[in-house]
Amino acid sequence: MNEGDLYADREQTLVKHFILEHYLERFAHIVGSAWDAITYVDCFAGPWNARSEHLEDSSFALALAQLRAARTNLADLKLARGRPPLELRCFFLEKDAAAFARLSEFAKDVRDAEIATKHATLEQSVDDIVAFVARRQNDAFPFVFVDPTGWTGFGLDVIEPLLKLRPGEVLVNFMTGHILRFAEHSDPAIQQSFDRLFGPIDYRARIVRLAGQDREDELVRCYCDAIRDTGGYDYVCPAIVLHPENDRTHFHLLYATRNAKGVEAFKQVEKKAMEVMEKARGEVQKRGRVHRTGQLELLGAEQMHDTRHYDALRGRHLTAARVDVEQLLVTRRVVVYDEAWITALSHPLVWDSDLKAWIAKWVKEGRLRITGMKPRERVPKREAGHQLVWRGQRRE
Repeated sequence: MNEGDLYADREQTLVKHFILEHYLERFAHIVGSAWDAITYVDCFAGPWNARSEHLEDSSFALALAQLRAARTNLADLKLARGRPPLELRCFFLEKDAAAFARLSEFAKDVRDAEIATKHATLEQSVDDIVAFVARRQNDAFPFVFVDPTGWTGFGLDVIEPLLKLRPGEVLVNFMTGHILRFAEHSDPAIQQSFDRLFGPIDYRARIVRLAGQDREDELVRCYCDAIRDTGGYDYVCPAIVLHPENDRTHFHLLYATRNAKGVEAFKQVEKKAMEVMEKARGEVQKRGRVHRTGQLELLGAEQMHDTRHYDALRGRHLTAARVDVEQLLVTRRVVVYDEAWITALSHPLVWDSDLKAWIAKWVKEGRLRITGMKPRERVPKREAGHQLVWRGQRRE
């Protein structure tokens, strides 16, 4: 069964799995070269709607495949350093009985990694997860994936111990579509569940009188702030996953790390994932048109796909990021490039090349100069001591 068949009618899962798979590929090589083991935790493992015989289209199988590939690729390097092969440890959690039965069968066949499974809710299992991580705290780096189907069951008070794991990284699925509909619901039970989701962040005060895309963006910022503050992360980056058929956000994947190298890898994956997403959306929308009209189309899905919604979103976030960077320069006058870089890339749909383009334009206009670069260097780089010096308005 090819990828198109595996993810037909669940293209949003294709994008989510692309980001998870390709980020873990980079993560495992970076972390695996320095650590003896990697601990991978899937808090809502499923499998859900997996179609492949061996569950290759499930998040836990995709993750394990990438970790195994990294172990193989790092074998010679580890041997040359007199280090043992990379060890893999996984904790898979699932509360649904039918899904857990399939998960257990998968886990029983794994012989080359330490696998722990549990049939329970996340609220019932956090202590067990923390204990599993702690058994190899000194030589295993943990990565936690929180991928719920709604907004309940992973309140900030519940996942706080997982967010505070040091070292550690997390990837959280923020179900934007559901959350937008119910964020200001009058039902006391729903209000309480949202209070637990956002913790100390007063999201209601921050979204009051906001509507549309402004409201969505602020809700995501609120949750990013909650994750950052609770876990003590230096960086939290949201990636947008659009609905396959409609011009609206399905969910955000929020990546939290304490290392800028992780941000660099995640943003590179995000950029490629957006190409995959728009291609998939084009295919879905083409199928819909053919179904409605009963007529085949001569042009391909990519040629016919209307990208105006995606383009508008990217333009919106590019503008916001550029304004933030420029304000930082105006206020501080001298800014280390690394700080301008993270200011820009903390926005979704904004990439390293965008920041470099703004800088080149400002330099050409005489508004900015760069210090600290060596004679042959043409563009600023992170961790190189390069500074951006703001010179003011454009010189005529």
